[in-house]
Amino acid sequence: MAPNIFKDIHKRKVFRVATVYSVAAWLLMQVLDIVLPTFNAPQWVNQTLLLLLLLGLPLVTIIAWVMEDKNTHVGAEQKVPLNVNTAIFAESTIMSIAFGIVFISVVFLLGDRFIFSSDSRPENSNSSNSNLSLGVQRSSINLGADQTFALAELMPLGVGRKSVAISNQGNFLAYVANQNGELKIYIRPLDSFEAYPLDGTEGGFSPFFSPDEQWLGFLTPTHIMKIPVGGGRPQTLTEAGNVYGLYWGQDNNIIFSEREGIQVSSVSADGGTKEVLLEATDFLSNPEVLPNEKGILLTNMASVIQLFDPISGSVTPLIPRGRDARYVDTGHIVYAGMESYMAVSFDLESLSIEGSPFPILDGVLTDAAGVTQLTFSRNGILAYVPGVDMGITNPTWVDRDGNERAIPINSGRYGSFDLSPDDSQLAFSIVDAEDSDVWVYDFERTISPQRLTVNRGALFPKWSPDGGNISYGARNIGNTDVRARLDIQGLGELDSSRITGDFADLVGLDTWGNDGEAVITAMAESNQGLDLYILDTSTLERRDFAATESQEWGATFSPNKDFIAFTTDTSGQYQINVKRFPPTEERWIISSGYGEEPVWSEDGNEIFYRRGNEWIAVPVETNPDFVAGVPEVLFEGPYGNVPGLSYQVTQDGNNFLLLKQPEQQPPAEIFLVTNWITELENGL
Repeated sequence: MAPNIFKDIHKRKVFRVATVYSVAAWLLMQVLDIVLPTFNAPQWVNQTLLLLLLLGLPLVTIIAWVMEDKNTHVGAEQKVPLNVNTAIFAESTIMSIAFGIVFISVVFLLGDRFIFSSDSRPENSNSSNSNLSLGVQRSSINLGADQTFALAELMPLGVGRKSVAISNQGNFLAYVANQNGELKIYIRPLDSFEAYPLDGTEGGFSPFFSPDEQWLGFLTPTHIMKIPVGGGRPQTLTEAGNVYGLYWGQDNNIIFSEREGIQVSSVSADGGTKEVLLEATDFLSNPEVLPNEKGILLTNMASVIQLFDPISGSVTPLIPRGRDARYVDTGHIVYAGMESYMAVSFDLESLSIEGSPFPILDGVLTDAAGVTQLTFSRNGILAYVPGVDMGITNPTWVDRDGNERAIPINSGRYGSFDLSPDDSQLAFSIVDAEDSDVWVYDFERTISPQRLTVNRGALFPKWSPDGGNISYGARNIGNTDVRARLDIQGLGELDSSRITGDFADLVGLDTWGNDGEAVITAMAESNQGLDLYILDTSTLERRDFAATESQEWGATFSPNKDFIAFTTDTSGQYQINVKRFPPTEERWIISSGYGEEPVWSEDGNEIFYRRGNEWIAVPVETNPDFVAGVPEVLFEGPYGNVPGLSYQVTQDGNNFLLLKQPEQQPPAEIFLVTNWITELENGL
């Protein structure tokens, strides 16, 4: 019986219809494989068309069977009914369409193969093999008229912000442009001579692409957003403040470091509730997920690249003297070193470093936090902004009108600093990756700075009210089991005395009160971040001043010691708050929007603070009650932002001591290197 069925099927025209349809469908898919990439169509378009063609085979076969069956049952009747004519016509139409598709597809494929495929035809940007066969090529992209590349100091916090990104397959480049003081994200297709703006990204920064190149993520001061690469309405994914780096994974989750790095979180790219992956008593930035989710690369405040295992929760040091790490499929980790952009071999199985690091690139724009304006695609296209290391600075005097006066001190990688009570000396920290120490410079003697501490991991120096001692926070980077301590040391002395310790992983003295009391900033609990405490330096007793789940740091006493101004992110972004001392529930917000690092003037009539690249003064009264006036911008400029306080004000309130960054004209071009991994593999 079965042989008769197959024989009957073979005799029917339905067999020919199915065969022709299959050939036509196959040829059509070959054509689509060539045409769709030209329009940058996503992968799902190709997959959907394939599914429709597969579903069409049984449908066409059934239609052909039914139509022919009707024709067969007509028998030997001489007059053919209308419905049979319709069936014959339908069958003929199906065959004609199928043969037409076959003919057109064959002509197109032959033309593509023999006529259009000349050496002058542009290479398909989706083909990494095509790129790799060309060798290393270098070019540049100029930004539009009246546009410059947006530097990090134009954004909140002034550091830790990438302004350039390239998509996985190298089809699109995104960058943040500054045009007449307004920030906006632009997309440059790499097969086009023109970039187009993404409306709805005004004021946005830190662009990053989805793996399928269909979406662009970006930051606002308080949220993570996404927008179609081709333009459209921006979508809010989650609330997040002070984000330092993001990564859009193949699993459609976005990993990001928020709250200035004390928390690493994850959120679906479709939005929803974010998940906290890690709460730390350190500042961790620039997450990079390794292949097969074997771990997450992070950089801590001491410029140590670490490996975080989300399953076990462990954090393991990998590379000292490095920041902003990325993994490359060649089996390397590339990162910003202290002098050059570096690479080192990395075994993905053992998760260990192999061999010694080697330099691969110089002249990349790098901010004070070590974040490079550099990005690369999976198929070997490197894009970077040329420039200098903005972390190398010079201490400089600046008056209220923005006029500068140089200080004869060598440039270096400076941390926070403090003026002595009579403005005659400067205590400052020099940061060299894991090591940092406190130095003292005398303005009157103008001799080389004198070293106060040696290999102490000392940060956040603060003069005592009488000018005889300097306190500092000290960390033991090599031993994570030893918590930070707060020491005080006299000028010219070799040994220090401990003020407090063993309760925090980061601690610094912010401001002195009366009778030996001081306000300290400390990171004691991983789920709280930075908090403010009142410390009695004689009894070592400690009590809370502002210790909540929000960040609170950088306190400054009013001269009458009745109020304290400090920085907090209670509102979702850093702002300047004022509270009474001793503390009550009363609170005043004096900054207009974002602000950090308050300093109270010696006469008590002003509070200064920093907003990105601007220095602002707020007139205040403290008697009989606290009253704040309207903030006024005094000056702005390219001055470094370091952990802790990044500026000082003289006793008369007329001069500011700041860290002047290297001369850097706002860049107007982006460099491209195609097949840069060839040089990486050669260890150049």
